[in-house]
Amino acid sequence: MPVPRPPSRRLSDWLPYAIVAVLVVMLLMALAGVSIWQERVRQRERAAAATQNLARLLEGRVTDVFTKIDLMLQVAAYHAVDHLLDDASSPFDAERELQAYRAAAPEIVGMTVVDAMGQLRYGQGQVGRSAAQHFAQREDFVRARQGGEPGLLIAGPVRHDETGTWVMMLSRALQGRQGEFLGIVSADLPVDLFGPVFRDVDLGAHGAATLRTAGLALVYRQPWPDSGRSGIGRSEVSQQLREAIAARPDAGEYVAATALDGVSRINAYRKLRGLPLYLVVGLPEADFPSGWNRVDTSIVLLAVSTLAVAGFALLQLRRVSRRQLDAAQRRFEAIVESSQDAIVSKTLDGKVTSWNRGAEQIFGYSAAEMLGQPLQRLFPPERRDEEEAIIERLRGGEPVEHFETERLHKSGRRVPVSVTISPLVDQAGELIGASKIARDISRQKAMEEEVRSLAFHDPLTRLPNRRLLLDRLRHAQQNSRRLNSHGAVLFIDLDQFKELNDRHGHDAGDRLLVEVARRLRSAVRESDTVARLGGDEFVVICENLGQELAVASEAADGVREKIAQALAQPWLLSMGMASCVGASIGVRLFFGGDDDLDQLIQDADRAMYDDKARRRAGRGEAHA
Repeated sequence: MPVPRPPSRRLSDWLPYAIVAVLVVMLLMALAGVSIWQERVRQRERAAAATQNLARLLEGRVTDVFTKIDLMLQVAAYHAVDHLLDDASSPFDAERELQAYRAAAPEIVGMTVVDAMGQLRYGQGQVGRSAAQHFAQREDFVRARQGGEPGLLIAGPVRHDETGTWVMMLSRALQGRQGEFLGIVSADLPVDLFGPVFRDVDLGAHGAATLRTAGLALVYRQPWPDSGRSGIGRSEVSQQLREAIAARPDAGEYVAATALDGVSRINAYRKLRGLPLYLVVGLPEADFPSGWNRVDTSIVLLAVSTLAVAGFALLQLRRVSRRQLDAAQRRFEAIVESSQDAIVSKTLDGKVTSWNRGAEQIFGYSAAEMLGQPLQRLFPPERRDEEEAIIERLRGGEPVEHFETERLHKSGRRVPVSVTISPLVDQAGELIGASKIARDISRQKAMEEEVRSLAFHDPLTRLPNRRLLLDRLRHAQQNSRRLNSHGAVLFIDLDQFKELNDRHGHDAGDRLLVEVARRLRSAVRESDTVARLGGDEFVVICENLGQELAVASEAADGVREKIAQALAQPWLLSMGMASCVGASIGVRLFFGGDDDLDQLIQDADRAMYDDKARRRAGRGEAHA
C-alpha cells in the first residue's frame, strides 16, 4: 500500500493554482468594475453635455422671444414719451403709431401705457385692461418708478381673474429728456406661447424642460405633469437645484428627482442672459445606464464560474453597455444635426472635427469641405487673432459665452453671429479642443438697426426727425464757434398742402412729401442737413456760410432762392394731373453756440410766417 501524501503536501499542490485562480478572478472583477465605472463617467459627461446643449438651444430661442417683444416695447416707449411730453392731455393713439410693427410681435396679448400717476393712457386687449386697473400697486410699476432697474422689467407669472390666462408682464420705464419718470409701457406675454418654442426641441419620452423666475417660480414646463398647470407660479423645486444655484448662479448641472413628477433626471440649468429667468433641462437617468447592477452580477458570476464564464459575462456586459451608449450618442448626434445653430468642434491647432447641418446652412460649406480643414477660413482678416485669445481663455478655465462677432460665408459675405464656446477635455482633464455653438443673428441686427433708424428718422421721407435735427444743430453751433463762421436755419412750410391733400387724397400727399424731401436734398450741399419736423414743415441747417454777416446773409438768401425755385416746379401727382406748390421760407442766422436750439428753430418759424404774410400781400397787390 502506498504511503498517503501528507495533507500539507496536498495543500501545497493546489494552493498556488488556487491563488492564481483567485487573483485572476479578482483581477477580472476589478477590470470589469473599472471598465464600467469609466463608462459611467463618460456617460454622465455625455449626459451633462447633452442637457447643456439642449439648454443652450432653448436659451437662445426663449431669449429671442423676449428680445423681439423688448424691441417692440422700445419702439412703443419712444412714441409714448414724445406723446406724453408734447400733449399729455390727449389719448395716446398707439394703433396709429404701432401699426407698422404689430405683425412683428403677435405674442403680445395686451399692451398698456400708464403715466407717472398710474393712470391708464392706452390699453389694448382684455388682459391688458384688466392688469392696468392696478398699475400704481403693480410690482413692475413700483420698480420702474424707483428707478432701480433700467431696461426691460419682467414680473409674473400672474393669472388674470377675468380670463384665467397666465401671463408674464414685460415693461419698460418711460423717461423724459431730463431723465424724469413719465410712466411705463408694458405688454402681457401668455405663458402658453412658450409651447411651440419648447416643443421644437426633442426631449425624448421622459425628458423635461422648465422655465422659472429668479425666485424659481414656475412659468412653463414641457411636458406638463398629470396634475396639469396648477404648479404655475409655485417654487417647489428639489434641494439639489437650490444648492447648485447657490454655488453657481449662472449655469451648472445636478442630479435629482424632479419635484413635479418625481422622475430622477440628469439636469442642467442656465440663467438667461440679461433676464431674471432660469431654464432647466433634464434627461432621465434611464437614458444613460449606470451599469453598476451588471457589475454585481459579474462579480457573482466570476466568483462561482470558470474564467471562461466570467470572460463571457464581461464581454456581454461591455456589448450591452456599448449599444446603450451608442444609442444615446446617436440621439445626441441627431439633436445636434437637427439644430439650426452651427455646432462645430475643433482641435487646439484649429482643425475642424465636427460640422453639423446648421453650420452648412449658416456658412455655406459642406461637412466634406470643412472636416480636417482650418477653422480660420471663416475668420475675416481683422479677426484672425480672435481664436488664439479664445484658446488662451479656455486654457485658463475661463468660460466663453455669448459674444458677438463676424464670420465669413462661403460666398465671401460677412455673417454676424453670437458664439458660445465650451472646452473639450480628455479623461485626464487636459484641454484637447473646443466646441462652438454659433447662431446667425442677421435678422436681430437688422431689427435693431431698424429700431435705431425709426428713433432718429422720419418713417415716410427717411429724413432726420426733430431729435436728430437738434443733435445736428448742436454740432453745427460747435463748428460755427470752432471755424468762426456763420450758419443758418431755414424753416420751410408748403403752401396749400392741406387743400391738395384733401383734393387728391393722402396717398398723393405722401408722394408729394417724399418728392419735397428729394428736391430739398438736391438743392443744398451734402454737408447741409435736411429734416422733417412733421406735416408739411421742413428744416434745413446750412454751415460755414462765411465770417462776415453780410456774406453769410447773402449765402443764406441764395440757398433760400434755390429751395424756392426747386419747390416751385410743377408736381406730377397722379393720372397725369400736375400741380404747383410753393413754399414759405424763414431764415435765422447763427454764430457760435450761445443760442438756445429750440429758440433758433422758433425764430426761423416766425421768419417763415413773416415770409408767408409778405407773399400773400404780394399776391393781393398783383390781383388788385
